[in-house]
Amino acid sequence: MIVKRANKEDLHQLAVLFDEYRQFYGASSNIEQSHKFLKHRFDNKDSVIFIHLKDDVFTGFVLLYLAFSSVACETYYILDDVYVTPSFRKQGSAKQLIDTAILFARHENAQRISLETQKNNYQSHRLYEQMGFIRDDEFKIFHCFLK
Repeated sequence: MIVKRANKEDLHQLAVLFDEYRQFYGASSNIEQSHKFLKHRFDNKDSVIFIHLKDDVFTGFVLLYLAFSSVACETYYILDDVYVTPSFRKQGSAKQLIDTAILFARHENAQRISLETQKNNYQSHRLYEQMGFIRDDEFKIFHCFLK
């Protein structure tokens, strides 16, 4: 199993996997919408996507967005999505994807990687903490939904 940075040539297969991810979180299947969303990410160069492959089959991905810290005057990455197809879970794929994201962010001289996860996603919490992520108990997250 390998991890590589996704490019536009990977878009069709990645869109299928991304649509599977969206369904996992309760969204209706919409390959066209998934494809369009990912195409915009590539066209606008506003994210970095790494894919996990086994025998040329896309088994997972991690999606990073570049962000900026005004206080630190530094860049950082938001790990917004990490997903592994159910049949490939518990084989180290998520760890491999996150390791790659961390190496990439270090190479880019980023200050940190930040992420959010559901409060009841205990399995992911353990993985993130094992990989050196620190739980933030100081800040609360607020959203202003516009749609």
